[in-house]
Amino acid sequence: MRPINVFVATDGNAFMTDIAEWIVEAADGVGRDARLVTDGSAPQDASAINLVVAPHEFYLLSHLDDRTIHRAATISVPVCTEQPGTPWFDLGLVTARSSPLALDINAHGVAALRAEGVDARHLRLGAVPSMVAPSVDRDLDVVFLGGKTDHRAARLATLASTLWDRAVDLRMFSFTRPVRRGEPGLVFGDDKYRLLARSRILLNVHRDDVEPGYFEWARMVEAMANGCCIVTDPVSGYEPFVDGEHFVATGDLRGTLDELLDDPERCHTIGEAARTAALGPYSLQASLAPLLEHLDDIEPAPRPRRRIPRYRRQLIVAQQHPLLPAFRPNRQIRADLYRALIAETELQRRIERVRSLVVHGIDDHVEVVRSRAYDVATPNVTAVVTLYNYGHLVAETLESLAASTGIELEIVVVDDHSTDDGRAVVGHFIDRHDDVPVVLLGSDINRGLPAARNLGFEHARADRVMVMDADNLVYPNALARLSRALDDDAAAAFAYSSLEEFGVSAGVRSAMAWNVERLCEANYIDAQAMIRFDAWARHGGYRVGDELVFGWEDWELWLRLAAAGEHGVHVAQMLGRYRTQAESMISTSNLMADQMTMHLRELHPALPWPAG
Repeated sequence: MRPINVFVATDGNAFMTDIAEWIVEAADGVGRDARLVTDGSAPQDASAINLVVAPHEFYLLSHLDDRTIHRAATISVPVCTEQPGTPWFDLGLVTARSSPLALDINAHGVAALRAEGVDARHLRLGAVPSMVAPSVDRDLDVVFLGGKTDHRAARLATLASTLWDRAVDLRMFSFTRPVRRGEPGLVFGDDKYRLLARSRILLNVHRDDVEPGYFEWARMVEAMANGCCIVTDPVSGYEPFVDGEHFVATGDLRGTLDELLDDPERCHTIGEAARTAALGPYSLQASLAPLLEHLDDIEPAPRPRRRIPRYRRQLIVAQQHPLLPAFRPNRQIRADLYRALIAETELQRRIERVRSLVVHGIDDHVEVVRSRAYDVATPNVTAVVTLYNYGHLVAETLESLAASTGIELEIVVVDDHSTDDGRAVVGHFIDRHDDVPVVLLGSDINRGLPAARNLGFEHARADRVMVMDADNLVYPNALARLSRALDDDAAAAFAYSSLEEFGVSAGVRSAMAWNVERLCEANYIDAQAMIRFDAWARHGGYRVGDELVFGWEDWELWLRLAAAGEHGVHVAQMLGRYRTQAESMISTSNLMADQMTMHLRELHPALPWPAG
């Protein structure tokens, strides 16, 4: 029997290292001499069985030349892990063509490789003993683990109304770069297995809507090993596991989740059946052993023609093909338009100040209206709602806040000189809800969103302030859950949750844990967050009067906190609702996105900004 070397990229996704470790463990379990290679070296021993897990990462992230890559490919067997039709699958195909045989963890991948002329076999994943975490009480109802795609986010958003009051942990990540161990908010190895052992249901949503559904083997067998009941989008290629016995595939995720969460005995039965199958007859050892016996007899691929394929070039092309550069024509025209819009806004604000001075004797008159309950309230959370021309929506926002449970709440509404009936709508709300502590600050000038938020903070009486736009909503437990997150992390400057997007489009935002590197790539944390009052005061509030931060004031505040060594804490549950609309002030910001990003880098140069 030949020794077995399992190679995986040093700097690749930690998910792939998990798979490589399973293969080594399974090979050891069937009496083979196997070792894991993570030092970046290429396969060199033609007498060994060399398995390269995730070749799309291993070769792309290496610094090997074409000749070395070709030698490695001809004496190794790639273990392909990616879904056909993605650029990552195409990357793996580049070197798989030069290998004597390829393995794929999914039957769909095997078929796609064979269609490209590659001799491929199915390495059906199963459980290994190290996946099994100690048994504990299942205090989580639902867990989700997956990369954030538009399709997944839209599907998850439809479940918010079912999951908001459950014990839920939705862990998402971005595909912009490899995800490594230690990535904030994500779990690998033993930490992941312990999380699954605490969970009643693993929710699986496909990355796209391509049919037939792709069976995510790695995610599935981890959950099965820990007796976690799997609920997934419709799938194919899952044999020998049985739908309805070892997992539940459904087109009605919401209805199925409700049924199973209300039937813990059925959840337990499915989870235990899956555990028994995945660790027993369908284990990774059972599927790997005959493949290794077959590979014992496989010879290296024949010597190539004199000319070595240009692997590095093919890898780069395969990686970049779907990633076209941003198209931003007419740079100067867009800049001129942006500055004209800003100038028009500033002129209008100067006119309003003069009018306020003439009418009220001061250039910044603010009308104050309080509810009966306001003066006697002792709030531990203040919700600051900034309002500008959302009279048709603000009552719904206030109703959602007033329905909050588990906290003592006051609401501060800052009407930033709306031109519609928004101020009157808030007044009517106060009249109808005189038992809710509310104060309306009706400004006779438009000061702009960041200054309006700062005004609201100045009137906050609680030490925790929930920032709300007038068109967004919260579920009843949102404020209490965010406040508890601040209790649990006394050093956190603010807490935020995942948000269900609804309206023009559905999705999930604020879906990832605090990560300064990702924050420097793009703002993934919405303004809807609970901020400690002293953190807001310590850092001077939202930035005012900077036209190159217009519409990005919340991002700039998060960056300022990061630069000062502060952090936010993420609650991985959809507790708020973000209304998507056709137009917003962000549209204006996009006119100058490049210049504004550069300005943020200049404001906070010590942060880990991406190169380029």
